[in-house]
Amino acid sequence: MSKRPVVIDCDPGVDDTLAIFLAASHPELEIRAINPVAGNVGYESTSQNALRLADLIGIDCRVGRGAEEPLIAPCRTAGAIHGKGGLGGYELPEAKRDFDPDYAWDVLWQEARRAEGELEVVTLGPMTNLAIALTRYPELKKLIKKITSMVGTAGQGNTNVYAEFNAWVDPHACEIVFQSGIPIAMCGLDGNDTCTLSGEELYAIMERPSRITPVTRHVAHFIHERNTLQWHLPSSTIHDLVTMACFIDPSIATYEPCYTTCETRSSISAGQTVVDLYHVSGKAPNVDVLRCADKERFKAMLSEMMDWYTAH
Repeated sequence: MSKRPVVIDCDPGVDDTLAIFLAASHPELEIRAINPVAGNVGYESTSQNALRLADLIGIDCRVGRGAEEPLIAPCRTAGAIHGKGGLGGYELPEAKRDFDPDYAWDVLWQEARRAEGELEVVTLGPMTNLAIALTRYPELKKLIKKITSMVGTAGQGNTNVYAEFNAWVDPHACEIVFQSGIPIAMCGLDGNDTCTLSGEELYAIMERPSRITPVTRHVAHFIHERNTLQWHLPSSTIHDLVTMACFIDPSIATYEPCYTTCETRSSISAGQTVVDLYHVSGKAPNVDVLRCADKERFKAMLSEMMDWYTAH
């Protein structure tokens, strides 16, 4: 069976870290590049985390030099949510590799051409790198098979009342991607929340013995304790992890094709992903919007991930 070529565009981040672990545990994927972008924390941290994660789990891929700030909007991060260095204070070993000599958008273009129309892209952070690539290389949209993105929401936001963080950080990039014509799966806050995990569920999986357990244990406790103590939530949704699971196995996800756009100019709703769930606009759907995912199969995928890192 031929492997699925994929470029992961991300802003690691505690949640990105777990998503990358999940992707690397699936040998049917060929991770061509991990391209960092500023988002959860500043670019200096996200870029180093990308290098170090690739080294830690032995992914033979390129790490492109990504965007250090959004296209137009001011640079905004969520360091208070992701903790010191983006990993809740956990320090990964220094990377032995260096960045690819090319920028993330050039790496994406090169890998798309090499994959001859079979390349898929997973975005787990702001879409700045992808938007730059689409702007710089107009033919790219014909070479990307599908984009699966942790972005947006059809419900309430987590930054302003309406906007999800990744869309809010760079709404102009989000809108460029939405209007590109490339098949897009939008795994937003509301859809991902169907796979929320209690602390007991999360720890039972992430504390299973494996070579990545020191990281997964720390990250799991950081995420759940932040959510319960700071936000008084009874459970945790690890959005990037749900998104990666839906990418790896689309059969666990239920999508609704909808016309979707990203608000770029409003003073109160910039970054809102306006989802036409009831198809009142009359416009053709351009985004498959995640409505729900199978939680039990999601949990099984995470358990299988930990087992894989025990065996490899």
